[in-house]
Amino acid sequence: MRFALLLVLALAAGAAAAPATRPPPSRTVPVRESGPVQPTRCSACHVVAGWSNVRFNHDPTGFPLRGQHQQVKCRDCHTHDFTVRVADTCSGCHRDRHGGEFGIRCESCHDAQSWRPFFQADAHRRTGFPLTGKHGLIPCQECHGNMRDRAFTRAPLQCIGCHRADYDRTRLTSLDHAAARFGTDCQSCHDTRTFTGANFQGHDACFRISAGSHRGIPCLKCHTSLNSFAASGACNTATASCTGCHTHECARTDRQHQEVMGYECRDRKCYECHRNGK
Repeated sequence: MRFALLLVLALAAGAAAAPATRPPPSRTVPVRESGPVQPTRCSACHVVAGWSNVRFNHDPTGFPLRGQHQQVKCRDCHTHDFTVRVADTCSGCHRDRHGGEFGIRCESCHDAQSWRPFFQADAHRRTGFPLTGKHGLIPCQECHGNMRDRAFTRAPLQCIGCHRADYDRTRLTSLDHAAARFGTDCQSCHDTRTFTGANFQGHDACFRISAGSHRGIPCLKCHTSLNSFAASGACNTATASCTGCHTHECARTDRQHQEVMGYECRDRKCYECHRNGK
């Protein structure tokens, strides 16, 4: 009886001294807000032939890699992290050498293959200076090039801005433009198809050369010299020689013009009767 009582007391004391048993903590797995973690698919970009040989299809990103963009390394554009959005405009990567003069749409003049401009003569019509005739064959840098800064410069619209040397080159020649008091408005006589040969519009008031049988004849085909010519507006035949092309024997023409009052076998008299070239 006594032994049983002591056993009960011992068991009770041991139970009181033993720490309370706690259930093991529950292990919860955090869930990302964006959804479950997707497995990394290396094969989506890499191949077993070489880890640096990347074949990522860039088209679904909204910026297809065309031309030289296909040769650019990923890290050249994605310098921080592939989750950071990269600019999809040309100006986001390329320094604007034009200083914003032509906007930020580089692709309107350049392509991704060579970066060389393809702004041709047809597109130049929108600038207010259509490239007609030989102007359409001139390289852009010949008019717009700035060789020191390698930048685009605005070209002058007046002819003399590019053709001053051509104007000055006529000095002391058979057709000295300055001595003849021709202005620097080149298009009043010349056109862009050819600079050789001209159409002096003021000539028609005295003798028509813009149409008819005398159209397109070079000045010095009719005039023996133009060194003393001055565009004064007066109908002065000066050195014009009708007989240089229209050969006449005075003896024969004298007989043909016996009844023509004031007739003389001279260039000036030919002009006075045949002002229209007939």
